[in-house]
Amino acid sequence: MKTGMKITVAFAFALFGAFAAVAQQQTLTGVLSDSMCGAAHVVKGKSPAECTRMCVKDGMKYALVVDKKLYTLDGHETELAKLAGEKVTITGTVTGSTIAVQSVRASK
Repeated sequence: MKTGMKITVAFAFALFGAFAAVAQQQTLTGVLSDSMCGAAHVVKGKSPAECTRMCVKDGMKYALVVDKKLYTLDGHETELAKLAGEKVTITGTVTGSTIAVQSVRASK
């Protein structure tokens, strides 16, 4: 293969990779919970926010409940702790049922 053709093929693969990465980024809105409780918090006498923070402290991960689907969240734990139990909008890269969080904000 000639050098010019190799460069063209390499550029095409790089460009395709950039578009594929962007295509995986999504913005989802749901309730910020934890990976154990999901939409139904099990700790009696605690608010959803308190229950979520307690479960995360005990080793669970923050999670986003969208309709009936549960996404575990990676990253931005400080911001997630502040918004636990609330409706939020998360932007990030979705892989299966995990979101690599790029931004989080309160939602109406």
